[in-house]
Amino acid sequence: MRTTLRNARRTAGFSQGRLAAKVGVTQQALSKHERATSAPGHFSTIRQYEKALNVPAEHLFPDIFNS
Repeated sequence: MRTTLRNARRTAGFSQGRLAAKVGVTQQALSKHERATSAPGHFSTIRQYEKALNVPAEHLFPDIFNS
C-alpha cells in the first residue's frame, strides 16, 4: 500500500490542524495537499512534512517525485 500524506499524518497521530501548524501551512492547504488537489508551493514545505512525519518525501508526494 502506498504511503500517502493523510495515512502518514494519521499514523503519526497528528490532527490536520496540529500538523499544519508544525509545518507552517494552513489547515486548508494541508487538506488540499492530502487530497492532491494542490502541491506544496515550496520544496522547504515538503521537507517539513518529511521531517514531521519521518517519512521520505518520495512516499508522501509520489506524483511530484515519480513524474
